[in-house]
Amino acid sequence: MKKSILITLMLMIIPAVLFAGTLFEDRKKTSDPYVSDRGGFNSIFVNPAGMAGQSGFELAVSAGGNTTTNDVKLLMGMADMAMAMADSGGTGLTEPESIADASQALTELYDSGIINDALLDSLFGGTALDSGSVDWSDPVAVQVAAEGLSTGPASEMETIETNLGGVLDGSNGAFYTALDQTVGEVSIDAVASLKTGFLIKGFGLGVYGNAVGVSFLDPVNQNFGLETIHSEVGAITGFGFNLFEGKLALGVSGNYGVLMKNTSPVSFDNFTSLLGGTAGTISYGYTWGVDIGAIWRPTPSIGVGVVFNDVVGYTEADMPYQADGIEGFIMQEAFWIDSLNYRFTMDMDMGVSWQPDWRFVRPRMGLDLYNVIGYSRAVADNGDTFGEAMYRSLEHIRVGAEFTFFDFLKVGGQYYNHFVSVGAGLDLLFLELYGEFKVSDEAFGADTIGDVPIGADLTVRIHF
Repeated sequence: MKKSILITLMLMIIPAVLFAGTLFEDRKKTSDPYVSDRGGFNSIFVNPAGMAGQSGFELAVSAGGNTTTNDVKLLMGMADMAMAMADSGGTGLTEPESIADASQALTELYDSGIINDALLDSLFGGTALDSGSVDWSDPVAVQVAAEGLSTGPASEMETIETNLGGVLDGSNGAFYTALDQTVGEVSIDAVASLKTGFLIKGFGLGVYGNAVGVSFLDPVNQNFGLETIHSEVGAITGFGFNLFEGKLALGVSGNYGVLMKNTSPVSFDNFTSLLGGTAGTISYGYTWGVDIGAIWRPTPSIGVGVVFNDVVGYTEADMPYQADGIEGFIMQEAFWIDSLNYRFTMDMDMGVSWQPDWRFVRPRMGLDLYNVIGYSRAVADNGDTFGEAMYRSLEHIRVGAEFTFFDFLKVGGQYYNHFVSVGAGLDLLFLELYGEFKVSDEAFGADTIGDVPIGADLTVRIHF
């Protein structure tokens, strides 16, 4: 039983680390280049003019996820409880001490309001640990009561073991009803990305992959798995060059990518259907486009940039594919599209940055406006009031600052797409590690932090 609990909890957490980038476009981390930056290889994804005159090779892997603090507390609390049971002298649930250790994780969830008396009674009803016998807001009292549980046939420990067994086999309906009333569906938006490529004096070539998955835990139906899985795999190439002794840089890039997504939620007990199951388990599409950009530097430290995205381009998504899952999609070479269509979807990004080069510290401050044409179109199509237009603009603004100390220590922060982020990293020779924590701007108006989306990202980058 102890092993079953651990396996169940691991499967609840696995979706958070399977996928970490967003579909069609990289999420911008605090260390990523701005539209007006000379950012090396990464500029091929932002403004190809930023590649002008530079060289290098890069392999970057990033992972991250978004969720609410209550979801995090619940998953971590359940994991702590399972580990406490597993680590109690190898005795599993046969000793009161194992429940005493595990109960401490539950007291934190109870204090946070994530679980209630009904859920506790579904596990400990009829024992000294039920809500009518002990104050679960008092960890010491809970510890004492747990250590005094009776053992043997028809004992309190046997009652608890039966209740916990019912959680795993589905017979403990009271647990799932209480969990649904307090927690509802637990969801984690997990994302993953990979980029690799090189630059030779402004000419860049790269391949990339992005995936985003939304995991879920449905207490009512006692089911967990992946709500959605979107992915994009593609190639990109571009060239940037300088004019007027480097004061003006111009660049052009083109990309082609294949899109895939599942057409219905996938539970973990039927995950093979996504890989090689019945027809219609996935849909696909493709995207291609050509970007043109420019960066003007009136002074060595000030940059002004603009890029026109998809001057020509097309995106077709959600086309049905009658192969047997992802395996059939790949084996039948659906990556090769018979014809390429064109649709006018041009948009524009613009920005300004300040990057002085001081002796031991190099600051970088930037302001970008993304998808300016699309923003204006959305305001007009929706008839936004002034206040609504201002709020919508927050989805198209990135502003932030980064400081590099002694060429290897980076710290930074930014506001981007309704999230406030802070990050730090080390860049040692050819290896860079960068971590970032972010919280939604909903925190400024929320009654409790538990309702606010939070997230984190970790990037490992090898560059020469």
